[in-house]
Amino acid sequence: MKQYIEQIINLEKVKRLAFTRKYPVFLPFVLESKRFVNAIRCKIDTRYGIEKMATHRWFNLTEHSSPLFRKFNKKELDEGKIENIKIAISNIDGLVIPPGKMFSFWHFVGRPSRKRGFKNGLVLSAGKLQEDVGGGLCQLSNLLAYMFACTECDFTERKHHSRDVFPDSGRTVPFASGATVFFNLIDLKVKNTYSFPIKINLRATETQLRGSISSPTLMNHSIKLEERDAQFIRSSNTRIIYRCNEIYRVFYSKISKHRIREVLLWKNIAEIMYNEKEIVGPIVNYDPNT
Repeated sequence: MKQYIEQIINLEKVKRLAFTRKYPVFLPFVLESKRFVNAIRCKIDTRYGIEKMATHRWFNLTEHSSPLFRKFNKKELDEGKIENIKIAISNIDGLVIPPGKMFSFWHFVGRPSRKRGFKNGLVLSAGKLQEDVGGGLCQLSNLLAYMFACTECDFTERKHHSRDVFPDSGRTVPFASGATVFFNLIDLKVKNTYSFPIKINLRATETQLRGSISSPTLMNHSIKLEERDAQFIRSSNTRIIYRCNEIYRVFYSKISKHRIREVLLWKNIAEIMYNEKEIVGPIVNYDPNT
């Protein structure tokens, strides 16, 4: 538990109120200014120069899927989310990332807008669930982040949700193994560290979002994500319950099935937003004042 205490203390420190919180009228200008600068940087950076291309035979490095309809969502918001995901997929599916090049989620998806066909979907903003144009794209960024995590690529930008919104319901992957995104300001960026190109493959069926990352080289090992030291910790100072874990990349030999090596990938901490009665497992109490 000690490894999470410092993070909780930092989260609960009284921070200086941001300029845009004091003067919210300036928020749109600040956001758009930052977005403009980020867009220019990404456009002139040659590392993002990747495209779709016809290539030879590919072998899957990893694959993953997730259900498009969620237990806790309104059907109309799920339907809007699916339309948003399909638009994003049309811009990402088939992208080939050469060695040393970078993938940026927003560079290829572009800005969600009604003019481009994006619909209302569910978004998490300032710890609250809201409706917004382009909502639900986090499901796609989560799938992409999980798949890249099951390769040897480097994450140059990745942020997980600071809130755990829904209790586990049929979870098949470790908590916080994805990535949240917010147009142009919170991105998912990944560098291809292999000596060969890799390809992103995506599609949406009637019920599932499916994807894979493939390469022209057949690897002799596979990579799986493993969760370690998973805990729920309650701060006696704020009574907030935090969900914490570590995620490791674990390499296995395809021939012997033995573990070859492992690498710590992420340490995560998130405030839970649901009733503690829905938590599976014990809750550890922590007093930051002792």
